[in-house]
Amino acid sequence: MNTKPKRAYLDSMIFIFGRLEECNSRLVLFLAQIGEFEVVTSELVLEEVDRFFRDNFSRQAGYLARRFAEELSTRIVKREEIKTEIKELKGKIKTKDLENLAATRHENLTYLVAYDKDYEEAKIEEYITPKEYIKLFKLKPYKMEY
Repeated sequence: MNTKPKRAYLDSMIFIFGRLEECNSRLVLFLAQIGEFEVVTSELVLEEVDRFFRDNFSRQAGYLARRFAEELSTRIVKREEIKTEIKELKGKIKTKDLENLAATRHENLTYLVAYDKDYEEAKIEEYITPKEYIKLFKLKPYKMEY
């Protein structure tokens, strides 16, 4: 691909790892912050980010992490919008990943940026690791995939 992506769906792990470590997920978030691409996410991602930081740090950390994800996102796909896609995809991918893939397809996105072997095993064509996504912007990634 010669052109940089204009929009991408970011999984919750991008927001989690990207806030905690020097890694490719942090570079993905940085690119979004400087306007290199638009972030699409879903209610599920916001809930997972909030829950992770709330459970592992504090209520305030959960709130702040969720607000960060909300503010970085140009589009938050609501569950009610993707009912049709969820029905069509049920049984083709694990339930925990169903909403992410449904939202990605609902928005006609080329990339679902995540670090999750389940997407790879299910041969999801939109799936791309943070490391591979960073390369699309001609940046040198960290060694780890996430």
